[in-house]
Amino acid sequence: MADCNPAEPKNTICLRLTVAVGSCDVEEDVSEMEEHKSRLAYTFYMLTLFLFGCVLFIVGFFPASYTTTDAERESTIPNGWPIKMYGKKITPPPASYDAFVLFLIDALRDDFPTETNMPVSYEKACIKLNLHVDIPTVTMPRLKSMTTGTLSNFIDIALNVGSIEQLEDSLLHRLRDRDAVVSFAGDHTWLKLFPSEFTRAAANNDSFYVNDFYNGDKLVTSALEEELEKADWKLLILHYLGLDHIGHVEGNESPKIPHKLREMDQAVQKIIEHKNMQNYLMLLTGDHGMADGGGHGGNTPAETSVPLYLFSKNCSKPTTVTKRYNQIDLAPTLAVLLSVEIPTMSIGCLIPEMLQSLTLEQQLYAYFYNAHHLLNRARVKFGHEVVHRSDYYHWYQNATLLHKDLLDPLREGDGSSASQVHYQNAKLNYMRVAREISGLLSESLVKFDYGFIAMGLVLTTAAALHLALSVLFTDVANEQLQLQSLKKAQLLLSLVIGATLNIFAHALDVIMTSTLLLKLILMLLLVAAIYLSFDVVLTFIKIALPPIYTRRLKISIPLPVPLLVCFAIRVLTLGSSSFIEFEYLTWYYLGNTLLLLTTFRTLRRRITKANEELDGRHLYKIASVCLWQQRKIFVVLLLLILMRHTYGLQAIKSTLMVFALMLFWARLRKFHTNLQAIFCGIAFLLVYTFRGLNQQVQFFTLSEQLAARLVLPVLVLFWCCFALVLVLGYRAALPQQQSSTDLLNLEARPTSALLRLLQTNLSCSLILTALMFKVQNIVLLPTLLITLDETYKLCEAYGTSARKFSVRLVHVYKIIMTIFVGRMFFFYQGNSNSLSTIDLTPGYIGQTSYDPNVVSIFVSLNTFSADIHSFLYLIVHTLRANLKSVGIMQLQPPYAKAADTLVAPLYAALLLLPVAFYLCLMLGFRYHLFIYSVFSPKVVYDCYTVFVFFFVFLITSLYFKLFKNDA
Repeated sequence: MADCNPAEPKNTICLRLTVAVGSCDVEEDVSEMEEHKSRLAYTFYMLTLFLFGCVLFIVGFFPASYTTTDAERESTIPNGWPIKMYGKKITPPPASYDAFVLFLIDALRDDFPTETNMPVSYEKACIKLNLHVDIPTVTMPRLKSMTTGTLSNFIDIALNVGSIEQLEDSLLHRLRDRDAVVSFAGDHTWLKLFPSEFTRAAANNDSFYVNDFYNGDKLVTSALEEELEKADWKLLILHYLGLDHIGHVEGNESPKIPHKLREMDQAVQKIIEHKNMQNYLMLLTGDHGMADGGGHGGNTPAETSVPLYLFSKNCSKPTTVTKRYNQIDLAPTLAVLLSVEIPTMSIGCLIPEMLQSLTLEQQLYAYFYNAHHLLNRARVKFGHEVVHRSDYYHWYQNATLLHKDLLDPLREGDGSSASQVHYQNAKLNYMRVAREISGLLSESLVKFDYGFIAMGLVLTTAAALHLALSVLFTDVANEQLQLQSLKKAQLLLSLVIGATLNIFAHALDVIMTSTLLLKLILMLLLVAAIYLSFDVVLTFIKIALPPIYTRRLKISIPLPVPLLVCFAIRVLTLGSSSFIEFEYLTWYYLGNTLLLLTTFRTLRRRITKANEELDGRHLYKIASVCLWQQRKIFVVLLLLILMRHTYGLQAIKSTLMVFALMLFWARLRKFHTNLQAIFCGIAFLLVYTFRGLNQQVQFFTLSEQLAARLVLPVLVLFWCCFALVLVLGYRAALPQQQSSTDLLNLEARPTSALLRLLQTNLSCSLILTALMFKVQNIVLLPTLLITLDETYKLCEAYGTSARKFSVRLVHVYKIIMTIFVGRMFFFYQGNSNSLSTIDLTPGYIGQTSYDPNVVSIFVSLNTFSADIHSFLYLIVHTLRANLKSVGIMQLQPPYAKAADTLVAPLYAALLLLPVAFYLCLMLGFRYHLFIYSVFSPKVVYDCYTVFVFFFVFLITSLYFKLFKNDA
């Protein structure tokens, strides 16, 4: 700030005007700008390397598919070949039925088929079984398990969206080899997995369009009616999706679910009562269940338990079997019934209740075939010597001896009690062998590529620590820790070590890549990991070794102990499966505790300071005044308690939505011009209208057809208002002609273009999120802004009342509190570490077909709304505070450049460190019982959180770069 002329009025604010309003001098502005450019670029590089490390770790920890060796492919007994057992020839049985129907209802959980919902299916089923579904409970890996008899990998969750994988061996491949007619109708995922195995196919091309409750299923039923008339098929597969879509959109308690189940029951009735269906077997089941919230992907009993109802003309008295089988058991059982070879990769066992149509001799052959298949797989996997020394091999030998002795009596029709005992003993031994080997092979399918895992861990850990150390520590001699600068000698050494390790890793098959380009990319990442590791190790040496090195580094940012303790507790809880499963409780506790603790510490300091100034007089009045000054933060704490129970406010959700939208409009009003505020208000009115037309809130009574026709015009008007708010905001940010008097007047001076643009982006993103949020969750949006506002005021009050004022201390408080508040609201929204809580509905608002790009963007914005908007609001708040500080008080330099040189890098560092730590824990817990059910979904969430933050940071950094002179 320039010195004021004594002749000027005292109320005149003297500013030295340069290109950027508020700059002190050109030299300082240029140096600060160069530093902020390098800091933003450096943070961008660290985030990029961290994401590459995450990819390497995921590739190593979750291999995309399991491959088979030639020996494994040849281990299956070719069907139709006579086999000699101790000199006696045995042959496989013929197909048990003329036609097979796999009636698959997506998301059919075990308690859905009842006498009320599906009366025909419930009464006509010959046998009612229960199947256990392995994780991940999403469609594509479940189809793989049913048709191949093997377990899917957790990474198949990612492949489920595109369904890009094509299977090489399955029941359908075996049927095609026999020239059997296989027809299909339903989910197009089947055609992605089996592009040439169906004789006829009627696929629903919009399978991922979750707003389609009925049209897709009607097409399947129409194809069913055509196939029933043809009756030339050996296997008919029907895959209905409507039930799953209803669950995703409206939850498992939707009134549409009983109606959908009755529709499915009518389709079942068409099959079992058709004149062409005589000697048939129909299997009614689900690919996975449905969580209580309507989604799936997790490991709750509702998601991992599905019914298996069997229908046949020749069934005896209907029975319900309480024994539970695995979904992978379907493949070998159907192979035996279809009289085809068991798929090579199958590790399933037979379901005895499904073999009742076979004779005792044929059943014994089936048990022998399944056990022999698994035994051959065990020999290939574990070695002949290991298998021959095992208990299950002796069980197998005993079973085959009994089986040999029973062949003649069974062929002669001997039904004596001795034969029955021998039969049961042989059967039980075969089943024991199958179950034992199946369990061992299931465990052996867990494959880890330790080369990629090691590279991923080194890269993520080094990038996170590198970024944290560069922000937290300062070199006393150079006034900045020179971690961002490129050192030629260190780079050359890293290149040599990286190239050497890359060559040896490929030579020893520790790491395997298929192309030269991948080898080059891998080497570059390896060099980057080594380079960063050198810096991190040298920095720790400087910190740890006394006395000469310790004087060279100092902590540049004050670290408040209470916040660090809470942050450390949050990181340490990552080592417990229970804390991960119920992580929302951790954030509820820590977030509210930090707010309450900071509130009372600030209140105490204010009272103490005022009491000292008044020499201890009127303590009661002082305390009352100070308490009244902080009344808003106590209101916020009450609101946070209320937010934990938003799902319990269904009864008043119409009133709650009106209140939330009005409060939201009032909070966004300060970001907008009057015209923008009008269009913003209209947009909120249209959001309420949209929910009213969907019968989610109280609205005018309209016919269902009229309401459906009005939805599209309402959404078009909403997008018009959204576009106008965006355009007007950007227009206001363009350079305007301003008089020097206006520029000197703090109240009249407009905000900077950068701030206006970021405010416009923030408000438009929030408006869009209001359209996507569930009705009861919309109140979270204004509450989040209020909480952040009051939290920042609290942090500023705490910092200014401290004995030694530090702007950096205030910023650290704000950054950590923003992270905690954002995480709290992430879980308030109903999210969790289970994939079943992901709400897919927002991705399809206004969409008439499935577009993966639009769906992924909208679902990501909806799911991670709290994290995205918390960070953006922190940046906007910092810039606003910076503008308000100009001309009023000369703050320390870090405040003027905090948004880009301190806030964003430190925020990124605090986001990356727990994720890097958790990835290291994953390696230690790789054989944990809950590694795939609890720990793995958390990895997906954490890595995707960093991915989302990367894009938000990238867009924000581009604005800083484009408007650098205005920052």
